[in-house]
Amino acid sequence: MAERRRRAADRTARRESLLVLLARTQRGAPLTTAEAALLRARVEAEITEADELRQTVAGQQNAVQRLTRQIRAAEAAIVEIEQRADAAEQALAAVEQPRPAG
Repeated sequence: MAERRRRAADRTARRESLLVLLARTQRGAPLTTAEAALLRARVEAEITEADELRQTVAGQQNAVQRLTRQIRAAEAAIVEIEQRADAAEQALAAVEQPRPAG
């Protein structure tokens, strides 16, 4: 949990500095070499984080799809077993019915 908070704080700080640098460039203020390097580093960090998040999301989507298939197969198996149980009960009832005395 502490790691998550630290990453969130880092991301917030990175984005705040990005906004400051972008506002300066929008106003036409030239960036120093250090500021330009910082801008690049911040943008690259955002790109990297976005790429990692997309990979994580893709992995989660694949896992959900696998689980959905497994649930559907399990539900189909349950239906089949219930049908077999009903058929077995009917067969047993037919065997257990008293036969008329003849």
